[in-house]
Amino acid sequence: MKRSFREHQALQIARYIRSYYRGTFYIEQSGPFHFDAGRACYDDVENVRWKKVLAQINKEIRNLSSLKTMITN
Repeated sequence: MKRSFREHQALQIARYIRSYYRGTFYIEQSGPFHFDAGRACYDDVENVRWKKVLAQINKEIRNLSSLKTMITN
């Protein structure tokens, strides 16, 4: 499954990654990115700016996970 996003929206992308676990997404300004095991992969990304964007997306994924844990407890 591949989804295209017009711009970097960390929370929206994080929700997409959590729901599909493995795949590819595309941000119009930068190109395609991969995710695996519920995390955005930035091993093959050379641009420092986009590494920071992907790190922010992974942070949002962690925040979503912690929020789910807080709600269930």
